[in-house]
This record gives sequence, C-alpha cells and structure tokens, in this order.
Amino acid sequence: MGATEGDCPGGRLTGQCGPRVGSGRAFGNVVIGQGNDIAGSIRYPAACCGVVGIRPTVGLVSSWVTPGEPELEGPLTFQLWSVQGPLARTVADARTALYAMASPDLRDPFGIPAVHRAGPQQGPIRVGLVRDVGLAKPHPSVDDALDTAARWLGEAGYEVEELELPLLGEAARLWSLLLAEDLRPMVASMRELGDEATRVNLTHMYEASAEPWGPNPDISAYIQGWARRATLITQLQELLGTSTILLTPVSAEPPFEHDADILDPARARGLFAAQWPMTSVPVLGFPAVSVPTGLADGLPAAVQLIGGRFAEDVILDAAQAIEDRAPRLIPVIQ
Repeated sequence: MGATEGDCPGGRLTGQCGPRVGSGRAFGNVVIGQGNDIAGSIRYPAACCGVVGIRPTVGLVSSWVTPGEPELEGPLTFQLWSVQGPLARTVADARTALYAMASPDLRDPFGIPAVHRAGPQQGPIRVGLVRDVGLAKPHPSVDDALDTAARWLGEAGYEVEELELPLLGEAARLWSLLLAEDLRPMVASMRELGDEATRVNLTHMYEASAEPWGPNPDISAYIQGWARRATLITQLQELLGTSTILLTPVSAEPPFEHDADILDPARARGLFAAQWPMTSVPVLGFPAVSVPTGLADGLPAAVQLIGGRFAEDVILDAAQAIEDRAPRLIPVIQ
C-alpha cells in the first residue's frame, strides 16, 4: 500500500496540495493507498489526481499508534478529528480497502468495538446539493462538476434538491479556531524544526484564522467553540437521518497551482476559505468520499459526498453511481 503522509511540503495540515500531489508518491505505483485526514489530506489529493478518497466516521478505522506518538497524546483536535482511510482507483477498491481497515481495535481510545455495515436502504435516498456556504464563491468548473454529479445521481434514482446549509460554513470557521489554538503551544517548536514552507504556512494559517476570530482568541472562545460543535453535529445528524446525504464541492476552486498557499498571503487566505468542504467535515466527524467526475480544462474534477455517521456504505453507493457514468481517470501503474 502507498501513503499520502508527507506529500504536502512541510506536512501542512490544510489539505492544500496542488495537482502534483499523489500523482507520483501517493498513487503512481500502487492500486490502494492509505492516508490520514484532519483537513482533507485524503480527499483533496485524491480529487486532484482523479481517484477516490474516503474519510471514514471517527472511530471506524483504528487510529492507534505506539504510545508516546503525538497522534495519541496530542491535542484534542488531533485525537478527535484525524482519521485513517483509503485512496483507490475505483469506488469498489476503496470500499474493499475500507472494510479491511475497519477492524475493531480496543487500543484506540475513540474506536468502536464492532465493524459497522449498513443494511439495505428503505426507499429512495435524498441528496442535498450544497454549492456555497458564504466563504468562497465556487469556480464555474466546480459548479459544472456539481451539476453533472447531480444529474447522474438523478438518473440513478436519487432525489436531488439544492440546500442552503450555513452550518457547514460555521463548522469550517470552527476548524480554524479550534485547531489553530490547539497548535499554538507547538508553534515555536514547529517553526524551529520545520522547513521554510512550514514556517510560511503557519503564518498564513494564523492570519486566515485571525479574520473571523481575531489574532488571539481567549479561552472562552475556545470553550464555546467546542460547545457549539456539539450542537452542529446534532443538527446535521437530524437533517441527514438515515436517508439523506449531501453533495458538495471538494473545494470551491479547481486543483490549484503547487505551493499556492505559501507564495502569497492573500492567495493563501482565499485558499483556506475555498477549502471549506475539506475542513468542515473533520470538525463534525461525519464520513465523506471524494469521487472523480471527469476533466475540466485538463485537470481532474471531483465532488464530495457526506453521509450520516457510519453511513459509509450509503455514500459509497452514491459514489458508485457517479463513477458508473463518469469517464475513467485511472492513473497508469508503472
């Protein structure tokens, strides 16, 4: 198996990796890869490379590591948001890999002690199409990918309806508050030990976080942020129930140029906003899959499907319906 860890310069946490990421190290030589995702680092490289990436529900795939490793004893956002998941050339391969990875592991403090399997669906699945949450206007090619995926899902029997869902935008803003504040005690060490890309990216991340939260949020904002997260999770689960999924962009922009998030501060802030579909999902802990829809201006296009907790099979079924109608973009295995 391959891995996406380290494919972003400086190990950046935002999932902001350009089209080259994954094409060689993550996916040029293997059929199935494994990655971890705290802000899109499974879903976004997969989308940029024309393959499938699954971020499972928190607890479904073990995140246990050797005691003492930072993922285990790190800040709360790392423990609750970072998950392991597969990347694959097809939905079927990704589903098989997910089943193999979803083995119960009682060493994982947040793991579930059983492998979940969804039962047969009763009645049609509704799809809520969410284009924009007020953070970044979608690029025309992104809108086209959403329209195409919505049409294909309709052909497959899904009931598609456009939704306004501002809670996803609120969740994305909470990501910038809670993760940035959890990282703050480590910033000095990260600047000292990291490369220049790491240092610049940290600066840009805190500048982007300061726009909604100010340069130095206090402990009250942090506590209230965690409390608000619980409310958003409940609201979204009530909306989705057992028969509704969401169709969203992967990003408000098509795959962007490599290192765009470290070359210009204004560009970086725009990219943080554009990644709202990537950052909102980890905050809420729901499963999501990115699936290709074809090419746009020579670059891979994709959409994201979000389901209720432990509804991986439901969103994978919808992803399969999209894949069945999309042109194949399978990388050459050398």
